[in-house]
Amino acid sequence: MPLPLPRRHEPHAETFLSLGGVSRRRALLLLGALLLSAPSAQARHFLFQDYGPAPKLTPPDRIVAVAALLIDAQTGQVLYARNPNQRLLPASTTKLMTALIVRERLGNRGLEGNVRVEEQDRAEPSNIPVVPGETISVFNLFHALLIESANDSARTLGRWVSPNDTVDGFVDMMNEKAVAMGLFNTHFHNPNGLPAPAGTHYTSCADLMKIFQAVLRYPDLRQICSTLEFTFHSASGFHRLHNHNRLLAYFPGMGAAKTGWTVASKHTYAASCKRGGRELLLTLLDSQDKWSDAQILFNWGFAQSSTPTDTQSVDAVSTGGPSFSSVPNVPPLAPAPAGRADGR
Repeated sequence: MPLPLPRRHEPHAETFLSLGGVSRRRALLLLGALLLSAPSAQARHFLFQDYGPAPKLTPPDRIVAVAALLIDAQTGQVLYARNPNQRLLPASTTKLMTALIVRERLGNRGLEGNVRVEEQDRAEPSNIPVVPGETISVFNLFHALLIESANDSARTLGRWVSPNDTVDGFVDMMNEKAVAMGLFNTHFHNPNGLPAPAGTHYTSCADLMKIFQAVLRYPDLRQICSTLEFTFHSASGFHRLHNHNRLLAYFPGMGAAKTGWTVASKHTYAASCKRGGRELLLTLLDSQDKWSDAQILFNWGFAQSSTPTDTQSVDAVSTGGPSFSSVPNVPPLAPAPAGRADGR
């Protein structure tokens, strides 16, 4: 468990004004320079306020997500659930199912191989546009898919493993897989989570949790989902990928995750966090602020016993088990650091 970082104390004006031989004007100038060089209030709070062996806790019911599910990764026990079976838009967390199916098809080959891009693979928006006719390694496509959330990488990989070499054929595979996994509150219209006709593309926190658990069983996918940056060249140029998970490398124990966001879906999230040898898994759907929600739930979850008296499992929740929480009234958590405007 990480140790708390030391607090930084800003100097008081009185300290300078009481120094002999120093004019008031010079003292104020010195004070201003020191304050400007100090970290911002947001950075101070994010870095120092809520971490350590006994972080300040916020009641989980303070989260703003419409649906949430927090479980112990080892036992599968549910620590917190809110509307876990409600059908909501998954946005780019859809790509977890895409990654899972393609990885299963690769089997012992791992992430080896190359894919020739076709015109049907193109999608907008995409930060890493594919060029029809170019050949890209499966390894690079997986990194673009899970780190930069590239929409056309999802179409390229899906079409590549489709039995009829079409994106639509792969979407059929996604829905067949959902049924096989018992995900009865999930249906897909595309492999990337872009806006789709109403009622054709949805999942629930309980279903998304099962998909996320299956993805994490592959060490190579877990590693990619927890990679901060990755670079590669393609026909469209040099690409430096930045993980959309803003809590990675900031929040203690943060591991593999996949983010999502569209105007309609709001924030969506599947994330893992490990402290002291214990790992928790979280899914969020339709949140106004997944970064705050994730901090609240992970900090609260780690403060709970590893063997809670309520032994609900994800399967029990997905069949209609109750939501629950019980914590004292404590101060709210600090905001996450600033990040990209797209919110993913």
